Amino acid sequence: MAFDQDNATLLLPLDTDWERFADDIQPWLARLELTVLRQESGADRHQWWVSFEGTELRLEYEDLSASTWLAAEDDEGLEVLAFLAKWAKLG
Repeated sequence: MAFDQDNATLLLPLDTDWERFADDIQPWLARLELTVLRQESGADRHQWWVSFEGTELRLEYEDLSASTWLAAEDDEGLEVLAFLAKWAKLG
């Protein structure tokens, strides 16, 4: 897991592909206590909106780069990403 404060993202180490993403992400959702609010898929990307204790984040998966990350839209989301990065390392 890699936290990038400058880009307000938290990269998740997930070995998946386009078809398996929805199943493979479930352990991360449970581990980070994220609630899925809504989901969209298109072209080569899954984009989900998730919540951690009321703070909304974007969960992204890009098939071309095989990358999965959480993204923050504001300072509150950035603080949550920093917290999740530390919390996940402890658990």
